[in-house]
Amino acid sequence: MVTPQKIEEWIKEAEERPESGLLILKLIAGRLRDLTERNEELLSENIALQDGTRVEEYRKRIAYLENQLEILTRRLGESEAGLVSGVAGPPKEATANLLAYTALGRILRIELVEATLGPGAQLGCLTGELQAGGEPVHLMIVREEEELLLLFTSGRISTHPVGGLRAVPSGEVWSLDEAGLPDEPHAGEQLACILPLSRLVLSDYFMQASRRGFVKKTMTSMAQSVLENHYLGRGAVQKTDRPLAMTLCKKGEQVALATLEGHLLGLNVDDLSYTTEERLRLEPHDHVVSLFGVSPEATMVFLTQSGKVIQRAAQSLEPAKSALSKGQALISPARLEQGVRFVGAAAVHAPDRILVLDAKGNLSLHLVSDLAGSGALPDENPLLTFCVLPGRP
Repeated sequence: MVTPQKIEEWIKEAEERPESGLLILKLIAGRLRDLTERNEELLSENIALQDGTRVEEYRKRIAYLENQLEILTRRLGESEAGLVSGVAGPPKEATANLLAYTALGRILRIELVEATLGPGAQLGCLTGELQAGGEPVHLMIVREEEELLLLFTSGRISTHPVGGLRAVPSGEVWSLDEAGLPDEPHAGEQLACILPLSRLVLSDYFMQASRRGFVKKTMTSMAQSVLENHYLGRGAVQKTDRPLAMTLCKKGEQVALATLEGHLLGLNVDDLSYTTEERLRLEPHDHVVSLFGVSPEATMVFLTQSGKVIQRAAQSLEPAKSALSKGQALISPARLEQGVRFVGAAAVHAPDRILVLDAKGNLSLHLVSDLAGSGALPDENPLLTFCVLPGRP
């Protein structure tokens, strides 16, 4: 801060030592420049406040934060809410929601009752086009209170609550052609993936991966702008490429990419760029099938289309040392020649269960602990995909 006393000192210094005048003039000019810039900022702020622009920005920010708080609160569940309010409601039968969705935007929500989810349980059958748009049906487990982010191949996004999807009971036959269409893809685009948003406020990055091994991270601090503009970006550079998957992660975490032909690549989140970059060198006939986060205590599970199970400890995942790597090969050349391919991969824990979809549309459930000894699933039909149903420790 420049005080009158300081100015008097400068004047006296210039009178006594004229050679110091230029230096004092530069100091004054720098200070005037700083004050001018600050004055312009305050003027812009006052104008924004007067015409309502800044007020509207604050309102949007408050609405966004309230929405995230509501999502996070819903994730706690009714039992926790009852403890906070002091009024516990009647016990509710434990359920999970299985989403089966296609590239054409169809989303089927199947309610799974926990009491019926024993080992080997047959949960029903999907009919219709199981590989619509050239992509197999995708499966994921979510809670009814969850908010979903839908990412399309154009980079466009939209949000939709799980509770807004019509639910059907398990143990039946459902047609994907009659599933809900909460946001029909625009011309030239398909539904690439769905991301649950309840962990958004607890995460640092959106992590995207494309079929050709390109990755990109986006700071979650930009989420308000992303959601308002309904656009996150494709996360792909080549015209023939397309976004494949997305997850939320924190600083210091690891993610993994698994490919159709059995390659596994580990990546440190902190080392990744905010711009789309190629991190996995793939053969023309290979592509990424899974993106998943890996915690140190987890086990990585890989399933082939024939039902074979490959397991690796999380500690065996080696982060890529170069910007462009081929990753670790988990399928031998001999097996590749026999046609063995991965249908998916995930990180699991001992109490978890795996929900599998075969080529005939049958949905079945298997314990992770049972897979360790068998090394294969009992399904006779080729597998299309799978997802993890978290268990109770």
